[in-house]
Amino acid sequence: MTVWRAVGLALCGVLVALAAWTGRGTGRDAPAPAPAAPATHVARASPADNGGELGVLAVLGSWDRRRAAAWSAGDAEALRRLYVAGSRAGRADVRLLGEYAASGTRLRRLTTQVFAVDVLDRAPGRLRLRVVDRVAGGEVVRAGRVSALRSGPVVTRRVELVRRAAGWQVRRSEAVGG
Repeated sequence: MTVWRAVGLALCGVLVALAAWTGRGTGRDAPAPAPAAPATHVARASPADNGGELGVLAVLGSWDRRRAAAWSAGDAEALRRLYVAGSRAGRADVRLLGEYAASGTRLRRLTTQVFAVDVLDRAPGRLRLRVVDRVAGGEVVRAGRVSALRSGPVVTRRVELVRRAAGWQVRRSEAVGG
């Protein structure tokens, strides 16, 4: 049993060292994007996945790729089209993009790590989800200099998407506890 404890302690030590090492040089002075909505997914279904969530992950991944492209291009109109008209999350996302543009900063290659997705409600053309994710990286471009975008905190949010002719749009995205 002592050998297994030593192996466990060594493994923990390696994981702590790896976590400390990967935190270096991540552009700590770079602002992190607001957690209004996810970006491009590194998708993993939750352990309770019964197959339906994989389709939901595809919807989120597609939406996020379009969002990441809008952010990379600095295209407020393309970003606005990802949200239902009047969406508070959409207004916040477009406003933040404008603030970054006004400061001469662009974010590109945004990625999000998805830890879990729970379908709260599903109807034709509508999804209500509980998503646990974080911004896992990207690049900050400012004054011709590129630096890494640091990972953000893990956030749990409720997201409501509706399907329109142009694709899925976010109606609501709000952070929730737990």
